[in-house]
Amino acid sequence: MKKISVILAGLLVGATFASADMFSISAGGGVEKQNIGGYVQSGNSKNYFGIKTPQPPNIGYFGLKDKSHPYFWVKLIHPIPLIPNIKFQYTKYDTTGHSNYIAANIKVFGDVNINTVLTDADTAMSINSYDLTLFYEFKPVVADIEIGAGADYWKGKFSIYDNITDKYVVNSNWSVVLPYIYGRVETAQLFGFSLIGSAKWAKAGNNHHYDFLGAVKYTIDIPGPVNPFIKVGYRFKEAQADKDGITKLSYKGAFLEGGFKF
Repeated sequence: MKKISVILAGLLVGATFASADMFSISAGGGVEKQNIGGYVQSGNSKNYFGIKTPQPPNIGYFGLKDKSHPYFWVKLIHPIPLIPNIKFQYTKYDTTGHSNYIAANIKVFGDVNINTVLTDADTAMSINSYDLTLFYEFKPVVADIEIGAGADYWKGKFSIYDNITDKYVVNSNWSVVLPYIYGRVETAQLFGFSLIGSAKWAKAGNNHHYDFLGAVKYTIDIPGPVNPFIKVGYRFKEAQADKDGITKLSYKGAFLEGGFKF
């Protein structure tokens, strides 16, 4: 068994060295539609993040609206043995809304307390996402494959302003780390076009993190070392935390991106 493990490890390392790019830097940025979904729940009390029909006294909503926001990323691939390649992405999530009914006795991500019923409130939530992925690259003839792991750090702020009492009921900062395993496949180009699918996934008990993406990419063939590209696709991201109640937050929507590789 030990000899088999050594042989498999050697084959894996050899495949990595033989198939990966010698050295490349790529970067991109774009705008994505962020249709918000999910809810917070403690016991029988539940508030939806989006706009839902309230069912007092236990079910309400925050009324947060769908928005579009920018993101950018940079990726470094190198030939150094055993050291993984790296990708960093920043995404902004920022939305506001209004609610005519917010149920009480609720926590958001286990940290933000909502202790009273509200019937006329302005809401806002902002999240800065800092996503770091470490991965190895494999390049068989028909595809470019990346396999690795990473973590997405969300630094957020959540606020509720009660228009009846003219004061903030909630105005709190919170944070959460979303680890994941990672896989990505990009097909070989055909007339400049390629297909991309990627997944970030983690699950432990009632806690999970899913981030799925599908896209069509067109690489522009121009002289020189720089290869610009454009990309259009669809992304679904969901995080659920079971901590003093359940928080399930999701974003989904189409995106348009431009970038380059050299």
